[in-house]
This record gives sequence, C-alpha cells and structure tokens, in this order.
Amino acid sequence: MTFGRDGRGPVPIIDITPFAAGQTAGRKGVVDDVRAACEDIGFLVMTGHGVPEALVAHIYDSSRAFFDLPAEEKNAVGETGPVLGGLMHFPLGKEALAATLGNEAIGDLKETLDFGPGFWGDGWPAHPPDLERAWREYYGAMSELAATLRHIFAAAIGLEADYFEDKFRDHLSSLRVVDYPEQSAPPAPGQLRAGAHSDYGVLTILRTEDAPGGLQVCTRAGCWTDLPHIAGSFVVNIGDAMMRWTNDRWVSTPHRVVNPPADPGRPTRRQSIAYFHNLPRDTVIECLPPFREAGAPPKYPAITYGEYAELRYRQAHGDDKRLKLAEDTPSPEPTSRPYS
Repeated sequence: MTFGRDGRGPVPIIDITPFAAGQTAGRKGVVDDVRAACEDIGFLVMTGHGVPEALVAHIYDSSRAFFDLPAEEKNAVGETGPVLGGLMHFPLGKEALAATLGNEAIGDLKETLDFGPGFWGDGWPAHPPDLERAWREYYGAMSELAATLRHIFAAAIGLEADYFEDKFRDHLSSLRVVDYPEQSAPPAPGQLRAGAHSDYGVLTILRTEDAPGGLQVCTRAGCWTDLPHIAGSFVVNIGDAMMRWTNDRWVSTPHRVVNPPADPGRPTRRQSIAYFHNLPRDTVIECLPPFREAGAPPKYPAITYGEYAELRYRQAHGDDKRLKLAEDTPSPEPTSRPYS
C-alpha cells in the first residue's frame, strides 16, 4: 500500500491484483490495507482491478457525445419516465448535494445522466447510437468488480468470503456519468461543482479524470485533501449503509468536487463515471456480528435498505418526495432517481 501521489497523502493506493487475477499469494496484505483504509478515511485508490480500458473509453466517449448535443435534444430525456431501466437526465444546476448534509441548497455546477436496472427512467435516445450498449456493458463490469470488493470486505471484517452474496441478490445498484463543464462565469458564493456530501449506499466505484477542479475528501481532522489521480485506477469509497452495518467502525467520509482555479492554464472540463453498489430493497441492515459489543446495544436499529434509502431521499429532497424502485409503478414526478 502506498499513500497519495507521492507516497505521503492520506488516501491509500491499493493494488488488488491478487483478488482480481485469482491469485492466492498477497491476499492478506490487500485485506489488511483495505481494512485500514475503511477504518481511517473510507476511501482508497484501487489499481490492479483488471477492467479493460476500452470498456471505460466506450462509456466515456458515448456519454461525452450525449452531453455535447444541443440542449433541447438532451432535455428530451426526462428526470424520470415509464421505462424500467431507462435513462435519466438532470440539467446543469438541478442537484444540490450540499443539502444532504443540512447545508444551503445551492445548485451544483454539473450535468448528469443516471441509469439503474431497478429504477424508472425515460426511453434511451437514438443519439448517440451506442449509448445504451456502452452503459449496460460498463454496469455489468462494475457489478463483477463490486463482487470482488464484497469478498475483500468480508475478509477485512472477519466474515466468510461469501457472507454478503445472498444479501446482494438482485441488488439496486446504479450508474451515473457527470459532466463538469468549463466555467464561463464565476460561481455563486458557496457554489461548487458538487457540494459536500456522503454516499448512502454500500460502496462507490468511481473513475475520475485528471483536470483542474477535482475530488476532495474530508479527513478525520476536518481538512480537505485532494484525491491522487492515478491513470487507469478507480476510486473506491464506502457509503453510509456500510458505515451503519459496521456500527460506525468503517467511515463514510464527506467529499466534494471543487471549482477549478480562475486561471488554470489548461481546459477544466471533466467527466466522472460513478457506480453506486446498493442493496436490494428488502435486505436488512443491522450491526454485523464482529462489531457487536457485549452489553452494549448497536448504535442503530435494524432497517431495510428500502426504508433507509427512502429516509435519506426525503432528508435530501423533502417529506413530499418518495424514492420509487422497480416494484413501484412509474411516476410523472422526478422521484425515481438512483441516488448515491
């Protein structure tokens, strides 16, 4: 394990080759490093994952082609719709992630596309023609990688390797591609590319781009630190559901995407691809056995993931909103977004 770009940063860089390549040697070191990262910062930079770069380039390029379309063509794809496993489009400034932590709801300087097989969306557009195929292929690859991470997490917690498998059958995971455009005007006071927030699922697998104005993580000391960019790597972070599962021993860390400097000296447009690994609706989140303390009740009562996701959704968007999943009927209201 190394730390940061120069070996001194707080976010570790972990090579998971022993797991991704089916090797036995070296697995204990990976497990120990992942455990330390999850307990300390809740973030790691993952290398050695085995995901083909061509697959990443396909979803990146097709999504960029969508974001480059005229506004009226993009906006024909709605925020929800009648298609299970359809696409969702949210224009610039539509989301205010800082509000999820109780801060002022200032629209983020980003545009997003969302998709999840278990969520309602709009019909896939005809242009670009390979958009849906690129997204579904990438979703499949990330689901396989998430399965590898589940095995690593189980070992890091001290559970059997397949402990989580039945709990993730028919999981409600989702993809999001985020476009952070060039900023032609100064942001409003307090406005960021993405306001400070934590993810509320189990884990997130993120592909970032090396451009000015990037991802920052808040350390336990309350300091914001830049994530190191390692070509071909993924950033992995745990979410609030996993923190709750571990009785807060593993940390779900606030993070944000900052604005580029006023004079960056190079283009600042950037694009990120996020896979949010979420539980099925009826899976119960309760303190895992290794984290139970004798004579002390768990910090949180047991709750199903569906109940927890709805609770977090209402906190972010108001008591009149409801997160609609695959078992629900489609809604004309924008309440089916697969939030992190």
